[in-house]
Order: sequence, then structure tokens, then C-alpha cells
Amino acid sequence: MRSVLPVRLLCALSVVAALATGCAVGPDTGPALVIDNGNDGDGPASSAGPPPPPQLTAPNADLAWKPCASPVTARFGLPAVPAGVLVDCADYQSSITPGVATVDAVVVSAVRVRLAATPATAAPLVLTSGTDVPSALTAMLLASAPGRSLLADHPIVAVDRRGIGESSPLDCLTVRERNALLDNGFDSSDVAGGTASRQQRLISTAAEAADGCSETISPYQVAFTAANAASDIERLRTIWKVDRIGLLGVGSGADVALAYSGLYRNRVGRIVLDTPTPYLASARVRGQQLAAGTDAALAQFATLCAAARCALGSDPRRAIDGLIDQAAQGRLATLSDADVLSALTTELALTTADRAATVTRVATLLQSAITGDVAPLTAAVARARAIRGSDGQLLSRCNDTSQPVGQNEIGDLVTSWTQQYPLTGADTALSLLRCNGWPAGPAAPRPAGFDVAVLVLNGGTDTINGATGVGAVEPLILAARGTSSTVTWDGLGYSVAAHSDCAADIVGRYANTGTVPDTGACPS
Repeated sequence: MRSVLPVRLLCALSVVAALATGCAVGPDTGPALVIDNGNDGDGPASSAGPPPPPQLTAPNADLAWKPCASPVTARFGLPAVPAGVLVDCADYQSSITPGVATVDAVVVSAVRVRLAATPATAAPLVLTSGTDVPSALTAMLLASAPGRSLLADHPIVAVDRRGIGESSPLDCLTVRERNALLDNGFDSSDVAGGTASRQQRLISTAAEAADGCSETISPYQVAFTAANAASDIERLRTIWKVDRIGLLGVGSGADVALAYSGLYRNRVGRIVLDTPTPYLASARVRGQQLAAGTDAALAQFATLCAAARCALGSDPRRAIDGLIDQAAQGRLATLSDADVLSALTTELALTTADRAATVTRVATLLQSAITGDVAPLTAAVARARAIRGSDGQLLSRCNDTSQPVGQNEIGDLVTSWTQQYPLTGADTALSLLRCNGWPAGPAAPRPAGFDVAVLVLNGGTDTINGATGVGAVEPLILAARGTSSTVTWDGLGYSVAAHSDCAADIVGRYANTGTVPDTGACPS
């Protein structure tokens, strides 16, 4: 059964009849996002060169924070936070359609991480990891990894994107629909049907799920875009009563940070894009860059594994490929090939341990499945689904889809991407069908300019998004006459700022001064 109340809307009987004016695919799209440009009546944002960096300030008012370290670590299956790290939780209300005359709201969840020694007057940085994982999880990774040095000067306030994590969690798919989509159409009873059968199951299931979910949350089918997520962050700024905020967008959270810059340029005090995804790119481009980046990251893991003489033997890449194929043929219990990849990429990304320990642990996990013990891998699949496969994440990704790939093109993409990206190409191409029939929101806002320099961090071994999005983001900043600097890091894990103390120090200096370093690299 579908949930009757997918989001905690306040005063749900008071709705508006305005319809989205942007292009949409599928069902009725609901009311549009109507937002000002953040100037508060001071006229349009200047297109001149950036002014001197503004100062970030501590909130003049704040949320009702409560300690919550234990429940948050338990929710994500993480170890206890290190001594001296403080974790607090709070929530606030944000209009579901900013600028539209309705009192309906979403409840937005925030998690604050800091050190016991962090000054009370320190200005926070707002973290968002978009649709990749709940932002709260990314903050917890940062607090437990080398990047926690950043917390000495700046608390991190992670804001879960609406419909994801604890922010009005969305529940509008049936169990069958959800499983079929996350398995990319896999059916152990029909492995002989191959890719064609999987495509048809994905197409029909996605359309069915889109109809049911859209009916359940109508008229808010496109109220889960990156621009809507940006409006929730803007609401936090107004609660804090500060002029500008500092943004740390990790992975697809960079989309939210850039959307915020496009909508509220005069409210941005700092902007860090940590291994960003290709903002404003088409679904095909985003998919191909994802396949390329994650395939390269897994290849790097295989190289590290071989060098460490890990449990996968002398040719770890071949062993991984064999395990994926075993699952695709229905010979790995109930697990699909999509499950194997999701578990593998998640376990590699969301680690707080050192690289050698991570390589050893994940290799052992996979080798156990190869030799017949699938229990550890099954547990990793369940964790990956809980963290990356929620209904809110699916809806938000589909809301953000630009120029979707046609159904008749997927077969050719499966063939060509499998040749180019053997480990991840087919899975990524099939996943493009998950948004079949789902509503897409209005075009994401393009930043017209930046009043502050943009700091870009790029991780070479990010198994969630890869490291290819920077190639699209840097020209976008340049086209908006912005200034940026890119710092690279080739270590293993999701978020450069979380896993590199060098990068965390650079972010801290940038937050303090507003100036970016010369383009460079941090040791891995």
C-alpha cells in the first residue's frame, strides 16, 4: 500500500491551483517555484566584478538544537563519533512552494557537528549532499574523518534535502515498485530475457510508480527540485538573521549550492563545490559522466587491492566483474547486479577508516560472496538501499532531470557504455529509465554571476559520482564571470573535505578570508 501522507504538509487543505510553467514529462506537474533573487528590493544583482569578500557571521537567532549523536550514528550504522565532537539535531518549517500563496510546509531536518572547543561565535557552513545520501550522513563522515579539523573554526550544519533523510521523508512507492526500480528491472526468474526484458520492466514499473506517487502528493509533484532545496536553505538563513551564508555542496549537493547561487546571489558568502556533478547537463551527459567516473574509481580500487594483495587475488577487477555477472545471471541468491554495484560503491565511498583498511574490508566482503557466503554483502546492500534508494531521492532526481533520454535509445547506450565502462556502463544506462513517466521540474536556475570566489574540490576516487563533473562546472563559473580555484585529491571516499585534512584546512582558510588558493593538489 502507498502512504496516504507522503510528506508532513501543514494545513494540507489549503492549496493553490497554480501549475508549473516549466517543461514537464509525465503527469500534471503542480505549482511552480516562484522566488525572488535575494536582493530584498535593492534592484538586480550587479554584473560587475566581485566585491571584497563579505564576512560570515554567527547566527543572530538559532534553531532549538538538541544533542543527538547516538541516534544519528545508529541510524547510519556508523561508529561512535570521536571524543570532543558534538552532534546536535533540530528542524524547522519551510514553505513547500516559496513565493506561492499557500501555508503548506515541509519539515526540514538539520544536524550540526562541531568540536567542544569550537568558538560559540563561529560562523557555520551549511552542508548539502543533495540526493546522493542524507546530508546528515555526510556531516557525520566529516566529523569522524580527517576533515573534522575544519570544525575547529566552523560548525557544519547539514540540511537534509526535502523528502530525504529526516526532512519530511517521502513514502509513495509500493515495495514491489521500489525493488524493481532499484534492481534496474532485474528478475531472477527471467534472466534469459536479458537487457530487453529488463528495459520493459523498468519502463512499465517506472510509469506505474510515477502515476501512483504523483497522485499521492498532488499538487506538489515538482516541489522537490534542487531549486526547492535551495529555498529551504534560504529559509534557514532568514531564521538565523544573517546577511550571507557559506555553502558546502558535496556531490549532487553542488547542484543545490549552484541553484542557491542562481536564486540568491546576494546571500552567498562562500561556496565550496566538493566533487560536483555536472550542473545543468542533460540526462545523457550526466549519465555518461557518472558511468565514466565511477568505473574509473572502481578501477582504482582494483589497482589498490592488487597492490595490497587483497582477498580478491591477483586480478581484483576481473573478480569484481565476475561477481557482477554472477548476480546478473541470477546465481547470487536474491541479489541483482545493481545491488552488487550499489553495495560496493557505497561501502567504498562512506568510510571513515584509512584507505588500506577500507580496501581490505571491502575486498573481503566481496570475496565472501564469491565463495558462497552472501550474508555480509546482503547486509551491505540493505545499507546502501536505505542510504541511497529512498522514494524521496528517486523523486528528487527525476524532478531535476533535464532532457531525458528516449526509451528507444537505452539499448544502444547499454551496448556502447558497457564497452567503454565495463563495470558500471550497463547499470548506469538502465538506471536512466527509472525516471520514465516521472514529472520533471522547471529548468534549474543558472547563476548570472558570483560575488565571491568559488572553491572547487575534486576527488579522484569518488565511487558515487566519479570525478568528471568538474569539467562542466568550471566553464559554467567562467561563463558567469566568476573566479574559481580547483584543488584535487586522489584518495578513496565520498567528500574531499571529509577525508583530506589538507583540503579541510583549505576550506577553513577560505571560510575565514573569502580568498581561494592557487589551483593545486592535496596528498592522498
